[in-house]
Amino acid sequence: MDFEAAWKAYNDTLGAWKAALAGWQKATADTLEAYNIVRQRAQESDPEMLKKLISSWEATWTEIGPEFAKQEAKMIDSIFKETNAEAIKKFNEQWEKFLKASGDDAIRSYQEAISKFDQIWQSGKM
Repeated sequence: MDFEAAWKAYNDTLGAWKAALAGWQKATADTLEAYNIVRQRAQESDPEMLKKLISSWEATWTEIGPEFAKQEAKMIDSIFKETNAEAIKKFNEQWEKFLKASGDDAIRSYQEAISKFDQIWQSGKM
């Protein structure tokens, strides 16, 4: 494969990765926003719905959380080690906070981690 073909293939896969990441970020933001709206309304008016919401959230993370977190952390750690960028290490710190936190703290830590990643991505340091 000549350089131009390799460069095009690289850019095509990079574009697909960026689009997938953007979709994942949007889905995550939408889910967290919906969760917060339902949680707030349930807290205000329906204690039973709040219990269902908390149970649903915990069940989801029990089902997908540990494996998801391992895969994401491993992938991101690998990328960060290869780039050795200091700014990206801050993302790792936020990600670790998310994995160790619970409830609203976890949501806030996750949002901070994604925000840091997005800032770094937009700055062109990756």
